[in-house]
Amino acid sequence: MREALKASLVEEKADLIYSPEQRLVMLKAELLKTFELTKLYTLTRLFDVTEGTISSDLDKLEVWLGKYNLVITRKPGLGIYIEGSEMSVRSAIISLIYEQFHEADLINLIINKEKSPVNISLIQNKINQVILDFIDISTLQLGKKMLAYIEEQMGYQIADNSLVALIIRFSVTLQRCRQGIFIAESVCYESKTKSEKIFILVKEWLNTQTPHFMVELPEEEIQYLVVHIKGAKLRETSSYHKISMTEDYRTIKLAKEIIYVAEKETGIYLEDNEKLLIGLVRHLRPAIYRMKMRLDIMNPLLEDIKEMYPSLFEATRKCALVIEERENISVPEDEIAYLATHIGAAIKNERRNVRKTYRAVVACTNGIGASQLLVTEIEKAFPNIQIVDVVSTIDMDALKLAEEDIDLLVTTVPIPYLTLPMVIVNTILGDQDKKKIKEALENILPENAPNKKVQTIHFREKLKVLKLYSDLILQVIDNFSFEEKIELQDVDALIQFVSSSIAKTEFSRSELGNAFKDREEKGSTILGKKGMMLLHCRSNAVNELYVKVVRTKGAIVIKNTRGELSNINTIIVMVAPLNITSHALEVLSEITRKIITSDFSVTLKQGTQEDIYMGVSTILDHFIQHKAMLTR
Repeated sequence: MREALKASLVEEKADLIYSPEQRLVMLKAELLKTFELTKLYTLTRLFDVTEGTISSDLDKLEVWLGKYNLVITRKPGLGIYIEGSEMSVRSAIISLIYEQFHEADLINLIINKEKSPVNISLIQNKINQVILDFIDISTLQLGKKMLAYIEEQMGYQIADNSLVALIIRFSVTLQRCRQGIFIAESVCYESKTKSEKIFILVKEWLNTQTPHFMVELPEEEIQYLVVHIKGAKLRETSSYHKISMTEDYRTIKLAKEIIYVAEKETGIYLEDNEKLLIGLVRHLRPAIYRMKMRLDIMNPLLEDIKEMYPSLFEATRKCALVIEERENISVPEDEIAYLATHIGAAIKNERRNVRKTYRAVVACTNGIGASQLLVTEIEKAFPNIQIVDVVSTIDMDALKLAEEDIDLLVTTVPIPYLTLPMVIVNTILGDQDKKKIKEALENILPENAPNKKVQTIHFREKLKVLKLYSDLILQVIDNFSFEEKIELQDVDALIQFVSSSIAKTEFSRSELGNAFKDREEKGSTILGKKGMMLLHCRSNAVNELYVKVVRTKGAIVIKNTRGELSNINTIIVMVAPLNITSHALEVLSEITRKIITSDFSVTLKQGTQEDIYMGVSTILDHFIQHKAMLTR
């Protein structure tokens, strides 16, 4: 009885009085429902206001709709309607849902499988109901199942916030299609979408579920879902912190450039931060796709990040200029905020792990003995202070101190006209003196150290990185091998042959073979036009990098990820330890890049063993010289 009464109250319109903000939400929902004309009289009755009020509301609404390339068309005497593409309408609908419901409410909606009131207000419940009319609640679980199927087949996991957005979009899509409102503009999508694995998987899954939908989705609608799935952020898992050896070289290079700018802008050494590099590479690939395809990018933390970390956000904005220049796209603020979370986390971690060393000068009016006593006491109490010099208070050269990057002057007498941070202490260092020095150090920690100083402080670390690259290059050169005229019938025979030639024991051969097979099940890396294949994996069967070139006696017919057959006669094998570092990935990625972009592929197909060996050596020689230039 109570539920029946509640339902009747929700249906009652006459006594509901909306605030201007609530009325605007309801107006958005009413106009987005359909492309048909809506009379102003109908809206005045619905909201119990004058035509002038509705007209004023529509003026406000036009600004909001403009963000989604939608316009309000007014036909005097007939009514009004929203004009624009169906995809733009859906973007506005998704945005309206997120404006009205917190992400936690949407997660609760998906988990609980059914609607539950979010607010006790009758008006607010009425608004919520109107917004939820865009969603078919019964399809939320189907959307969740479809995405779980995609995750299982593709071998990755989608981040929770992207998963929620995709489920909501899936439900909105079905609801619109059931109402006979379809997407017609497939021209904005890549023509190859239909041949991609995700498209095939979604189509197959939908075919098994059609009875649940009571509508057959046309291919344009499947394309619409696929491009959003491809643009989804991935969840951070144990495999998340690994980059494939054939990862898009451009993305790795782009991430490195962003890190360089971030280091320059913040004064924090980030070049050797592997977690940041991997996180950026994993984020950038779908992010660039989203921006190029002009998909919705909504970051609920945008305003919080801008308010709480303004300097970080502005530094990241400069990092985003690298993306705009390299990819010829515009990076919205929501995306800048996502990048800021990656860079901010890395900066916080570096500040926690690195102890700042302060360069200080001591000025003492007393003799040598007293000065040295003061120096000894300071160094004993503050191991992170390096006493660079003991100077005269009379003949002090302020300009020279500035050039030597001195952080602090510790003096026994006040020195006027000196801009350098200064602490006045007693010749015999007491507890109060130590407290004053400690407070001074806390206050002078620079937020944006000059780039020159960052390079000086971290020169040793950069030399260590160069040595690491050199050791990895030596592994490739020492473990390089070439074999030709090998009779192989298929990929299985190829894997068995390669595993036997690299691994030392029967157990490690089996382990390496299984690693190759696991990687190939996710899709072979075929360079069809070159008649070449990249066979690669990571395995505990090896503890160094291996590169091997195999030329077969006859062609092997191999199917690529799009189901197309290719004749392969040259195979480039790359094997790395399971726990491979980003530096090792860079070395192997450089070889891969040259195979794809240069004439080195001709050498691989036609050259002698010496030619190929010299080709690999030259590539790595140029690589290490470039890295050495960056440390200057």
